Amino acid sequence: MKKAKAPKVPVLEHALELNLPKLMKAAKAAGSGRLVVANGDVRAVVVQTDTRLAAFLGGRTWVVDIVAVPCLGGRLRPLLKCPRAHEGNFQSLYFRSGELACRLCHELRYRSTLAAGPVSRARVTRQKLLERMEARPGDAVPERQPGAWRKCYKRLADRFARLSGLHYADIRRWLDTADMRQV
Repeated sequence: MKKAKAPKVPVLEHALELNLPKLMKAAKAAGSGRLVVANGDVRAVVVQTDTRLAAFLGGRTWVVDIVAVPCLGGRLRPLLKCPRAHEGNFQSLYFRSGELACRLCHELRYRSTLAAGPVSRARVTRQKLLERMEARPGDAVPERQPGAWRKCYKRLADRFARLSGLHYADIRRWLDTADMRQV
């Protein structure tokens, strides 16, 4: 009997993200409210003011309100209002399938939450960590990149070692059960 295929779940990492704090930091560094955002083959021109964010994506201009939400200590935290106009403010909006919306509207999931179990999640986390450390395939522990902080690198390398231990312990368990089946 043929198994039914599981429906493809949209993954967060496959959508263009417009993250407000990152955009504000880049705008401050550039000294301009106009930025170009690129993710693979998708490019966007973003213009930011104090109260609005305009993004030219997919041949259309999306205008999103920036809402100041009160936080602890009397500070205000800027958040984006979802263009679908439902309740809630978000730090990031995502462009997918020709539409700009929050991750709830797009029903986006994190790759790690779709993993079957804790070992699979550790594998996904280990892969993300390798990408973050700019590792080359085959590196046991990636070398520290020039300009990277030693303390941060040590923390990442320790986490990588712990996740690798989980990964290889799972392989050992699988090999042990395979040996038991052959006997």
